[in-house]
Amino acid sequence: MRPSKLFKTISFRLAALYAVLFAVSASLLFGVIYWIASQALLRQLQDGLMRETSSLADDLQSGGMSELVRSIQERLAALDLPPAYALLLDASGRKLAGNLEKTFLFEGFTTLPAPVTVDRGHGGVEDVDHAIYAFARGLPDGSYLLVGEDGNRIDEAKQAILLAFGWGMATTLLLAVGGGVLLSSGFLRRIEVINRTTRAIVAGNLDDRVPSRATGDEFDQLAANFNAMLDRIQILMESLRQVSSDIAHDLRSPLHRLRQRLEGGRAHAKTVAECHEALDSALSDTDNILSIFAAILGIAQIESGNRRCFFVDVDLSAVIANIAEAYGAVAEDRGQILSASITQGLTVRGDRALLTQMLVNLVENSIRHCPEQAHIALKLERDQNAVVVSVSDTGPGIPKEEWTNIFKRFYRIDRSRSTAGSGLGLALVKAVVDLHGAIIELSDEMPGLRVRLRFPDAFKADCSSQPLK
Repeated sequence: MRPSKLFKTISFRLAALYAVLFAVSASLLFGVIYWIASQALLRQLQDGLMRETSSLADDLQSGGMSELVRSIQERLAALDLPPAYALLLDASGRKLAGNLEKTFLFEGFTTLPAPVTVDRGHGGVEDVDHAIYAFARGLPDGSYLLVGEDGNRIDEAKQAILLAFGWGMATTLLLAVGGGVLLSSGFLRRIEVINRTTRAIVAGNLDDRVPSRATGDEFDQLAANFNAMLDRIQILMESLRQVSSDIAHDLRSPLHRLRQRLEGGRAHAKTVAECHEALDSALSDTDNILSIFAAILGIAQIESGNRRCFFVDVDLSAVIANIAEAYGAVAEDRGQILSASITQGLTVRGDRALLTQMLVNLVENSIRHCPEQAHIALKLERDQNAVVVSVSDTGPGIPKEEWTNIFKRFYRIDRSRSTAGSGLGLALVKAVVDLHGAIIELSDEMPGLRVRLRFPDAFKADCSSQPLK
């Protein structure tokens, strides 16, 4: 994996961004902690200097100047204390004790900047290269006392804080960069799987799918949606190939017949009447071909799902009542009986024209294929959380092995090939059922067939929904 590709990933950029944000916030927090700690150490040192000065002033009150000088010398000679500094001047400004040289007089706290000349005894002096924190005050007898302490302790504490922060920041940034690299590597690996699948699809392998790790994370959800999309595309491609094949196969006969009629009319028609008869036959064949194309286009439009945008509440009870009334006479003319059992007031969300055409196709299909004395029944009822429509008959029925095929375009079982029709009626029924989110079920009535349509109440019809398969 190339580093340049790794550094361009979103996960690495996010990790780097969070690392920068953390570094900024940690720096602000460190600044606050550093300032608070420095002030606390300084206050502690100042309190110690004030207590030391008060103690020395008490020695002056109790033992006089000689006692104060002795206490200062003992303080400077003590080995268990940090390096100490002091300066005692009498009222005339003459130095009486201490290891600091007289520079300028002040009251209160101050910091003596480096270098400071320090008397180490026996005439030796040296320059201190770091600051001295000092407290000075005038004594009651007019003398001047300055007490100081080496600032190295505070400096070391500050350096320790800085060092801890530096190591902590370096460790954090290293972990952030390492975590970004690891996340980016995993991210790229899973993206590469999707890219590989996409390239395979582009190359024509529609059976390839994105593997899932069964973790339920976002990538698994993406893989599931991607695979569902590929399934849908594969179904559409197979359907397109099937439709192309079916059109080429099923339209070849009517087109060939049309050509024969036209050739026969041109060759054999001797009179105007005979020409008109040949043309009328050709026009009839042409109308049949056009109706087939219209049915194909209608099914394609339904399967696109665009008509969901215009769904309204449809009174299915009224629709079925009108169909039963209109086709009752048709069935009676064929010596059949059409009955209807309708629960009033049942509505579904859908397209009224398509629902009507779907039910008409089912009723016409039963009337066309049932013999005399057959009974065709329409039924509308509510079953739990669904509206159920059923069309049943006592005709010859359909073999169970054909149930999965009858809803395909142009498919016709053997005994139906001698009857009129294009084999698209039930394909349209299936398209309308899918468009409305319904479920179609077939059952053997022995004799006859029952087609049952369930319209769930939970179906949400919107423009973004896709037809079900």
